[in-house]
Amino acid sequence: MRLAIRHRTEVATAFTAKASVQYIRLTPRPDPVQRVVGWRLTVPGNVQPWTDGFGNLVHTVVVSQPHDRLVIEVEGEVDTTETWGVVPVAAEGPPPEAFLRSTPATAFDPALRDLATPFLATRARGTLPALHALMSAIHDKVAATAEDGAIALSAAEALASGSAGSPGHAHLFIACCHAWGVPARYVSGYLHIAAEDVRQVATHGWAEALVEDLGWVSFDPFNCRSATHAYVRLAVGFDAESAAPIRTAHRGGGEASTHVELAVQAAEDGQ
Repeated sequence: MRLAIRHRTEVATAFTAKASVQYIRLTPRPDPVQRVVGWRLTVPGNVQPWTDGFGNLVHTVVVSQPHDRLVIEVEGEVDTTETWGVVPVAAEGPPPEAFLRSTPATAFDPALRDLATPFLATRARGTLPALHALMSAIHDKVAATAEDGAIALSAAEALASGSAGSPGHAHLFIACCHAWGVPARYVSGYLHIAAEDVRQVATHGWAEALVEDLGWVSFDPFNCRSATHAYVRLAVGFDAESAAPIRTAHRGGGEASTHVELAVQAAEDGQ
């Protein structure tokens, strides 16, 4: 499937900021499951591209002059391949075992034990069925909330709240995987959805777990499905923070607000 993407983010500060630094992960990964046809990043300031330890392409943008508004735009097309949610393990980047590491967002605590423990028994039938059962349980337990400005709740916060955006669902899935000794990681990206579905109007987040003899298998508890060719992968990391599409730091300026406009559409010349 060929997907055409237009994504505009405007960051405004309450007062004039003296300077700012942005870490931008808004270029799709060069993965076996997708191919970037054309991509353009438009942003003011000095731009330095580099590749982080997870293999994500990052642009560091430094704006050294005073400003109270910053606009970040990306636009392009990506060809995606249907692999039924499976992504091969890459030779480069950290070893899969590195994704057993927990962060504050994916920490496992006693409140999560009641959710994770029942599925330990199902692993006798294989890891993959157990992970699908876990995804369904999280989807049923934690309601999906609107993603416009959704806070990336930790696993414990998502469970306690009973509702969360896609980052909270993914964190909960990852935390339970770690409790089972299954490497799991966070994925940020785009999702092509039906026009009438208004819940998802921002970048999306899901999880990938390592399954023996398959590779990384995607699980999206927010939508209760594995990733399809409607998904575009931007970045992977331990959690939503390490795979964040945009992270901004201002010197001065007070509180910042963000406005996002995003369109992910199937291109007419899609494959």
